[in-house]
Amino acid sequence: MTTETPPTRERILLAARRLFAEQGYKGTSVGEIEAAAGLSPRAGALYKHFPSKQAVLVAVIAQHTDVVEEMSTQLELMPPGDLRAELMLTARWGLAELRREHELTRIVMKEGERFPAIAEAFREAIVMRGHRMAAEWIARYVEREGGHVDDPDAFASVTTDSLVGYTLQEVLFGPAPAGVDEERFLAAWVEGTHAMVRSLIDQRSPSHV
Repeated sequence: MTTETPPTRERILLAARRLFAEQGYKGTSVGEIEAAAGLSPRAGALYKHFPSKQAVLVAVIAQHTDVVEEMSTQLELMPPGDLRAELMLTARWGLAELRREHELTRIVMKEGERFPAIAEAFREAIVMRGHRMAAEWIARYVEREGGHVDDPDAFASVTTDSLVGYTLQEVLFGPAPAGVDEERFLAAWVEGTHAMVRSLIDQRSPSHV
């Protein structure tokens, strides 16, 4: 069985993402990206797909937007079911996607000050999009069950920031930060989020008391 070689543009992005994360934007040359992508270095192959090295960096950040949007659609279409199972599925996807973005995180940490527009693009396309997905899901679920959320953004921060924080510590310190492995973290996250969502459903506004 043969494996198809990814298109040239995709190979360039994969190579650039790894090199930018390891060496930084300034420390990575166009020739190194071309060589890592299986192209002849300094032969101009990269410029057939991107006008500049900075355009490659922008494309690397934007590449993950479609993945986040796809999950947003899946959440909207998910039928009502067991809340804990739904939360576990969502959390596992969230951790997996955040880990796929480890290289992007390293790039932003290295180059965010040099390229504030890149940092803002990462924040908007990935961090804030994920936050909005969580806020929309919480409001939709709670209201479907007869409750009400006055500030879904704040509750979304509680749930999403813990997932982001866990994976960010992995970037900084390695697997199982603070000695808590993924299964223990997920179990605690699901129970905490479940209790929070149920409390929002069960509470009654003053007008209903």
